[in-house]
Amino acid sequence: MSIASPDRSRTGKSYLTGLADGRRVHLAGRLVEDLAHDPATEGMAGYLADLLDAHHPGGELVAADGRPRAFSLADSAQAVRDRGRAFARTARLSGGLMGRSPDFVATVLTSWAGAAGHFGGYQENIRDFWQFARESNLILTHAISDPPADRHLGPDVRGEVQTLRAVRTTGDGVVVRGAKMLATLSPFADELVVYPFRPLRDDEEDQALCFAVPVATPGLTLYSRPSYATLPSSDGPLASRFDELDAVCHFDDVLIPWNRVFIHADVAAANNLRPGTGMTAYAWHQSAVRAWIKAETVFDLADRCAKAAGRDQQQTVRQQLGELAGIVETLRGLVVSAETDARQDRFGHYTCHSVPLAASGMLHAKLYPRAVELLQQIVSSGLVMHPVTADEDPGSAGHQFMQTYFAGAGVDGLAHGRLLRAAADLTMNRFGSRQVLYERLFLGPPDAFQAKFYDLFIERRESTDTVLDDVTS
Repeated sequence: MSIASPDRSRTGKSYLTGLADGRRVHLAGRLVEDLAHDPATEGMAGYLADLLDAHHPGGELVAADGRPRAFSLADSAQAVRDRGRAFARTARLSGGLMGRSPDFVATVLTSWAGAAGHFGGYQENIRDFWQFARESNLILTHAISDPPADRHLGPDVRGEVQTLRAVRTTGDGVVVRGAKMLATLSPFADELVVYPFRPLRDDEEDQALCFAVPVATPGLTLYSRPSYATLPSSDGPLASRFDELDAVCHFDDVLIPWNRVFIHADVAAANNLRPGTGMTAYAWHQSAVRAWIKAETVFDLADRCAKAAGRDQQQTVRQQLGELAGIVETLRGLVVSAETDARQDRFGHYTCHSVPLAASGMLHAKLYPRAVELLQQIVSSGLVMHPVTADEDPGSAGHQFMQTYFAGAGVDGLAHGRLLRAAADLTMNRFGSRQVLYERLFLGPPDAFQAKFYDLFIERRESTDTVLDDVTS
């Protein structure tokens, strides 16, 4: 059985219509009937529709062949830089606030297609699905983490909810049962890409799985956390549009057709997925670009708020803005370094140098929380007290007062209020707190990744003579 024919004509409008496809998404104890029109999800769905429409011919998001650059294998260092520009353009559309924008898993899948031999007898499945996803510009996300119960409870108390595993095979495919998390963006995705996150033991062949599955597949249910888009959209301007949602994915004897299976019962292939395909250089490129753009967003917001409040001439504020600017330039410089030193990998494709990308991920885990702290210090009490949407109504009791009292340099009070509400969204609510937590843990426990980076740095460092050779010999 072959992969379905791609839909090359898909638009944002058809994506929104397609969200009413029978997918089972439980959010805050209720089943969401239509994500495109539910108040808790319509903002994010609308953004994704706009993103699909932004893939117009001749734009930065598509290559010369008209296909999304995130799905492109690079045949030169310039093609790597072109892909990086597409990542930057996509990130700027959300201010870098979407940790799981669709280009992330798209580039992971692309790395697999470029190293399809790693998947042995399933390599044609990888190539076929990559081509299908590329032609249709699918919105992809992944589900890779295990449920917490499996980390510390014995098999006698796990019950039916346990780590995803194969329970049997049929002539049509593999039947899987269990749970995966923390599937960011999954309620809005077309397809889930599933693979193991942790190393597997030799006796865990049933968990050695890698496959793709449509979100609307019978037997698959998503249990999402509550939406953070709880305020009117203009009072929570970022949360209302960029809350990706995170979910636990429960597979209740779901049949995965053989043509969508990429790894099955092969512990070695699962454990070597990252080094065996070079996927980290692809994924880290996208995440490093997004980190830079996200820092840029925080700086721009802090700078505008400081200027509106007349604080941009205060020495302390200028120092804080300077530190923020340094964060932006550090992360941008690491991307430039990685792209400049792009090289051909063993599969014949060009990728970024991985060490600057790893450095970006390691530093961003600390730099983003610091950037938010600086934003809090610069905006100060304006995060708590500012005009809200209701004050923009000329007939409201506070309209004239807020218009006058919050007037700033070059902005009226209501425009100033819009800036302050955006800043509050990043610093004062669950949406902003989740953004900080997400970046702290994006690459796993920070201390463990720092130790890993040491190994990467030493391994890739070119041997050079230094003054220490003279003074210590």
